[in-house]
Amino acid sequence: MKFMNVKKKFVSVLVAGALAIATAVPVFAADAGTSTGLSSVETALTTSFTSIGASMTSIVGKILPIALPVMGILVLVGFGIKAFKKVTNKA
Repeated sequence: MKFMNVKKKFVSVLVAGALAIATAVPVFAADAGTSTGLSSVETALTTSFTSIGASMTSIVGKILPIALPVMGILVLVGFGIKAFKKVTNKA
C-alpha cells in the first residue's frame, strides 16, 4: 500500500516535470541572434537574483557570529546532560 502512494507521487512529479519541459521547448528553439524581447527580462532577472544573492550573503555574515555560539552552547548543554545521566546511572 505504501509503495502505491510513493508510485502515485512519483508519477505526478514526473508529469509535472514533463509539462514544464514541454512548455519550455519554444524558448529553447528561439534563435540566439534574434531579439525576442526576452533579453530585457533576462537582464532584469539576472540583476535581481544577483542582488538577492548579495543580500543573502550579507545576512548570513551578520547572523553567523551570533548563531554559532548559541548552537555551540546548546550542543554543550546536551552533551553535559548526557554525561551527567551516564555518571549517575540514570540513562
